[in-house]
Amino acid sequence: MIAAVGASFAQTDCSGGRYTTFDLFQNVDVTSAVTFGSNTALGGGAVDLKMDVYAPAGDTQTDRPVILMAFGGSFIGGSRADVAFMCNILAKMGYVVVAPDYRVGFFLPSEVTTTLAVLRGAHDMNACVRYLKKTAAEDGNPYGIDCEKIIVGGISAGAIAAIHSAYLDKLSEVPAYMVNDTAGLGGVEGNSGTPNYSSDALGVLSFSGAIGDTTWMEAGDAAIVSVHEEQDGVVPFLTQEVSVSGFPTGLIASGSGHVHVRAENIGLNHELRSYPGVNNHVGYLSPIDQAAMDFVTEFLADLVCGSETNSCAQLSSGISEVNQNKIALFPNPALDEITFNAEEIALVEVIDAIGRTVLTSNTIKGQNTLNVSELPAGTYTLRTIGDVISTAHFIKQ
Repeated sequence: MIAAVGASFAQTDCSGGRYTTFDLFQNVDVTSAVTFGSNTALGGGAVDLKMDVYAPAGDTQTDRPVILMAFGGSFIGGSRADVAFMCNILAKMGYVVVAPDYRVGFFLPSEVTTTLAVLRGAHDMNACVRYLKKTAAEDGNPYGIDCEKIIVGGISAGAIAAIHSAYLDKLSEVPAYMVNDTAGLGGVEGNSGTPNYSSDALGVLSFSGAIGDTTWMEAGDAAIVSVHEEQDGVVPFLTQEVSVSGFPTGLIASGSGHVHVRAENIGLNHELRSYPGVNNHVGYLSPIDQAAMDFVTEFLADLVCGSETNSCAQLSSGISEVNQNKIALFPNPALDEITFNAEEIALVEVIDAIGRTVLTSNTIKGQNTLNVSELPAGTYTLRTIGDVISTAHFIKQ
């Protein structure tokens, strides 16, 4: 968790039409392919996570709000370049805009696999937020950001990842059928990088997004602004079963209509622009509906200009939001057996790259040996569950 140390507070500088005027800046500087984390790819093996950073050219401000803008693609495809148009629009208004990677790849759609895909996306966005806060606090703030004013957002699947990054923040909120799989991926926070910083966001920007359960949204959570067609056949506007590339998944999700009913009921700062009777998916972005952009940017300007700012240089890292003990194991990579020490008698689980528990055992206190010879080659998580939960990652050859 980030803690302020002797920080002085002030309002964000919103003078001169900043954050409300389109094309306030004529050009944008782009820093491409910055590595912010890494994790296990859907098909196994490590993958680096990168981001492109867009900033208004010639800007002298050094405490600018940040918007993360994640691409769409049903968690199957897509790339950072897909959102360059939106990043340029927002950067020309004065924001620093970040287009992050999140892990995608083909999966057979089902309730579990689709939920795991969403979790990977949320975990990677969490890591990007944490990395940005770390660069401001420890690395001289190279992107000139206000790390208390980070908005997570995206289009379609990217918006879904952003919403879950903001609101799925307690293990108790995870459905019972997903608890073990979620733990295998690093809990609700994830383990995609920079663990000693908070992933809390000030707000959420959703272009046709949804959430697995609106009760995950609680009083005091991030503000949210959404745009969505009411007859969207890809991401539901209300609450219904989700399909991926036309395949039903059995997964029930709530789109913007019910997200904002929940926000209203719990007193969150929120606004929704919907398109009644429109059977389309993010059609308002192709071509861009200027009224939708005005709606979104007015909300965001009110959000960032109406809250206090904090000098990121006066922030220090504290305890991670996810406290996990690490296990030392060997050999790694492994062929037939792995050896590790356990501090207590505990349940042992080995979890594969897509979150399935593939092997269980029990530990003794002290040195333990586990036979992994029958596991397919790939990347795995070893987890022991006793009075504390401990984890390690290993590669099976």
